[in-house]
Amino acid sequence: MKTGERVVFILAGLMIGVVMILYVLGQFHIINFWSTNDVYIFNKQTEAGYDVYQKNGCRNCHVLYGEGDFAGPDMDGEGTRRTRDWLIHYMANPRKLVPNTRHDGKFATDFSDIPESDKNKLIDLMMSLKSLPGSPNYPKPPQ
Repeated sequence: MKTGERVVFILAGLMIGVVMILYVLGQFHIINFWSTNDVYIFNKQTEAGYDVYQKNGCRNCHVLYGEGDFAGPDMDGEGTRRTRDWLIHYMANPRKLVPNTRHDGKFATDFSDIPESDKNKLIDLMMSLKSLPGSPNYPKPPQ
């Protein structure tokens, strides 16, 4: 291998290494790459909704308040992206609104096992999660 090729491979390897380190630091919230401009409304209703969220293991797939797993959609900003009516219909039949959803009863709950009062608490929580323009969680305009 020629010297120039070695240099290119070494630089490429270093760049990949740096990107991987930055990614891990970002995942653990040690460094932040941007300000999300998310707004959280805290009250007794949202606290009750958060308890339901925790009890049902939602954070195993979803990010809320900047914490959780990234396997499913980020819930921060959900109250700006969705309407209460949409969330009610989604929890009634997730596959009707989102055919390829993981909320199919196998991978994640289809909400049929969650009492109606708990669904309402979750919806109150989701509606309290707002995002401002400039946030990655702000709705994108239709294309």
